[in-house]
Amino acid sequence: MAERTKQDGVEEKKIVCWASPGCIHQCGLIATVKDGKLIGLRGNKDYPTPNHGCSDRMPYHPNWLYSPDQLLHPLKRKGERGENRWEQIPWEQALDEIAAKLEDLKERYGPETLTVQEGTYRSDMYPMRTRFLNLFGNPSNIGCAGTICRCNTVAMNYALLGMTNARPKLPNINCLVIDGCALGQTAPLDFQRLQKRKAQGDLKLIVIDPRKTEAGRFADIWVQLRPGTDTALFMGWINVIIEEGLYDKEFVEEWTFGFDELRRRAAEYTPEKVAEITWVPPEVIRASARMYATNWPAGFHWGSATDMLGRNSVRVEQTRVCLRAITGNLKVGGGETIVGPGPIVDGKIGIRDSMLTLPEKVSPEQRKKQLGCDRFRLMGWPGYELMAKYHEETYGIPFPVAAHNFVAVQPLIWKAILEKDPYPVTAMITWGSNFLLNGGDVKTMYKAIKSPNLELHVVLEHFMTPTALLADYVLPIASKLEKPMCATHEDFAPNIACSEAAVEPLGERHGDFHVWKGLAERLGFGEYFPWTTEEELADFRLAPLGLTFKEVATEKYFVRSDEPWTYETINPRTGKKTGFATPSGKAELYSNILEQLGYDPLPFYEEPPESPISTPEVAKEYPYILITGGNFRPMFHSENRHWGIGTREQYPDPVMDINIETARELGIGEGDWVYVETLRGVIRQRATLTDEIDPRVVNVQSHWWFPERPAREPWLHGLWESNCNVLTIADDPDTFDQITGGWPLRALLCKIYKDPAPAG
Repeated sequence: MAERTKQDGVEEKKIVCWASPGCIHQCGLIATVKDGKLIGLRGNKDYPTPNHGCSDRMPYHPNWLYSPDQLLHPLKRKGERGENRWEQIPWEQALDEIAAKLEDLKERYGPETLTVQEGTYRSDMYPMRTRFLNLFGNPSNIGCAGTICRCNTVAMNYALLGMTNARPKLPNINCLVIDGCALGQTAPLDFQRLQKRKAQGDLKLIVIDPRKTEAGRFADIWVQLRPGTDTALFMGWINVIIEEGLYDKEFVEEWTFGFDELRRRAAEYTPEKVAEITWVPPEVIRASARMYATNWPAGFHWGSATDMLGRNSVRVEQTRVCLRAITGNLKVGGGETIVGPGPIVDGKIGIRDSMLTLPEKVSPEQRKKQLGCDRFRLMGWPGYELMAKYHEETYGIPFPVAAHNFVAVQPLIWKAILEKDPYPVTAMITWGSNFLLNGGDVKTMYKAIKSPNLELHVVLEHFMTPTALLADYVLPIASKLEKPMCATHEDFAPNIACSEAAVEPLGERHGDFHVWKGLAERLGFGEYFPWTTEEELADFRLAPLGLTFKEVATEKYFVRSDEPWTYETINPRTGKKTGFATPSGKAELYSNILEQLGYDPLPFYEEPPESPISTPEVAKEYPYILITGGNFRPMFHSENRHWGIGTREQYPDPVMDINIETARELGIGEGDWVYVETLRGVIRQRATLTDEIDPRVVNVQSHWWFPERPAREPWLHGLWESNCNVLTIADDPDTFDQITGGWPLRALLCKIYKDPAPAG
């Protein structure tokens, strides 16, 4: 290969395909580069995970990278927001002007006036974002999708177990429960492995979903529940498992706290009562609970659907943690063993995201100003402080909090912009997010970012998205194909992963590290950003382990602990078993941390904020239960929508699922354009008719926008046409999850009717 490189300008780079423009698999790939241009990708067979590339996205990444619509130069708005009038300016000018405006707004309103908006994991620079905010004096007024996508469930795991849970390893389990996840669309390589394992005949599969997904078609039990009622279902499982003596008595006795209290709470959820709530027959509730409990080890592969239910959503994960604990699936050798901090090699720990963030720079008074933390306390500073206390007492090292995980409640940021309540929010930096597509209640978000109260809006982007069109500055950010990676994946896992950049950044693009460092230098705290490049920062993080970035990125890929740290590991500080980093030192079925934060310490079911039960008058006009969809291939959230890449050609239009009988009653045929209406608004998508969804439920796809539509208002690249968040709620805190502040994007009420316009 070296000789070939010398002769014809071809070289190969070892990279990781992670999030934009890829997906959650984080496949190890070989990038073929000729004369500095990416010309091909293939799987890296030496990569230490079985994920070596998928066929429906990977081949199109070069087209995505070299799309003529990619942003290559910094832009400054000339006209009004939404007019799509820009001037190209140098990077230095952009950073100078942005920093000067931030300094002015901070002086007038205080450091809490800044908010940061972000989305799915499009960068490994979360610790640098937090480091910047803490040095700025900001109370982490971060609005992000994490509140409704995994970070909320991670926070619940920290509260109950002192650490987050890992996905179950398919070869090691005898029963898999898929809850709220269309595995074939979200994680197709996992789905392929599931198919192979199921074909062997030794794996039990339970799929919980209102729709029969690909996995549901060969499940042993498909639990077709009413959307939004997962907590009730799992409380019914706990009832059956305890009452029938199917729990792991030894593990419960030694390593759980609050079993008797959980038993009494679960007694309220008989299969008959749960059947009335969920639409699932009592015999299916009993059979699925028994299958999970008696085929040890078992594990959950959950998606983000239950994270997006609003009220009561994080209680779903609380019940799943309780199920993992009482069945012994948390114990060593179980399906979902909890692993402690890392990577620890020869007694030394690498520098994790949390160890870079400088939380001590934010005073207790400033922490109290975080939007929403007074009411939604688990994911704010109150939860952080409690969990950090018990973690540091247990392990003797800084709390390895997911850097993304203790944030403001995003809808309250819009309120602060529009109403200056509880104080003015006047500046916004949006990075890695097209939030007009992933947030709830688009109309309110739109009003906020159009408001003159928002005096500065900076967007870091690859393409001119609907959100970017409403910015004051748009900065062209290097994609993950153009930048190196050194990440603990938001501290979700006890390892460090590294990856080379495939190519140099296109045009004038820079990595987002350049932005945080550049602004810090201009605002007077550049001394805290001493690293010149991302590779230099990575070397700093790996130095305690005696490793370099180049070594890990090209040879090791991952750095993991010599031996995983579990609750049974002898802690060198105490000479005793470590236990769990909780107040009791055990897995908490009755949560002391939730109780200290002022919440019910035990799981319970609460009806969705909009349903035939909670709002029967609304249900008269809007009789169908709406699911706002999950991931679908080959898209990744709002990515891959441009024609010419090869992905949009495979999926030109948004589609929705309607039961065949329902469609017949409404005169809707296959492929018809159909309007979907809620109390908030109306969108349209094409109908797909199926018998694999309940007649009372409809499913629409998410994240749809149309780059080919005009950019200038009122079009904004088709923002309003098929975007499911035109339909969702995010303006009423009483509908939010009471613990985390997550807003409801699913299990809402709608009506549907055919678009009378002629086809085309």
